[in-house]
Amino acid sequence: MKTDRDFLLVALEQARLGVAEGGMPFGSALVDGGVVVAKGRNRQLQDGEYFSHAETNCLAPYLKRPLPAGNQAVLYATEAPCPMCAGAALISGIRKIVVGENQHYAGAVDWLRQEGVDVTILNDQDCIDLVSDFKATFPEKWETFSAG
Repeated sequence: MKTDRDFLLVALEQARLGVAEGGMPFGSALVDGGVVVAKGRNRQLQDGEYFSHAETNCLAPYLKRPLPAGNQAVLYATEAPCPMCAGAALISGIRKIVVGENQHYAGAVDWLRQEGVDVTILNDQDCIDLVSDFKATFPEKWETFSAG
């Protein structure tokens, strides 16, 4: 049986792909019934779109079809979701989010929990290191496009 860490690795792969493309170090994956049904990465820099976040890029293709009744999909995000992505997850019917790390950016975790979303923070060292390395290597990108 796959673990939260296994699914987080899918999101982490997306984050690394984004950095390799010249973008920000954030990735996400959506899992439904133990199967990855969507993936996304932050594409702010690649697309020149400020709102092109990992979570919204992950959720958008998934939401092109009707959500099943009793949706049990779990969103995995390498970094704590920002308020926009938290809202997108909530209105999408996501009731569980697993976050790789929230040390670099606290995001809207408290608000999600207030709204009844089950949020787990893994404090994953690979996610922490990816963002730390990115911030050290590309401080101008971090300051321009990050919220934290």
